[in-house]
Amino acid sequence: MNAEERGRVLELIRNPPAGSKLAAARDYGLDLVLFLHSLELSPEERLRESDANQEFLEELRTGEKQ
Repeated sequence: MNAEERGRVLELIRNPPAGSKLAAARDYGLDLVLFLHSLELSPEERLRESDANQEFLEELRTGEKQ
């Protein structure tokens, strides 16, 4: 994603159109900036983050370090 695209996405996240799914997500309390972060990652980086998050959630669930 280049700087111009990132700027457009950031503006959309900050000011989503009324009635849009983004507006509903923001109103629900989701941190839409995290969505931007995810878009900036490669598929491989997203998969690594997902795996790390899954391991962390399992540690929280079981109370045991993996």
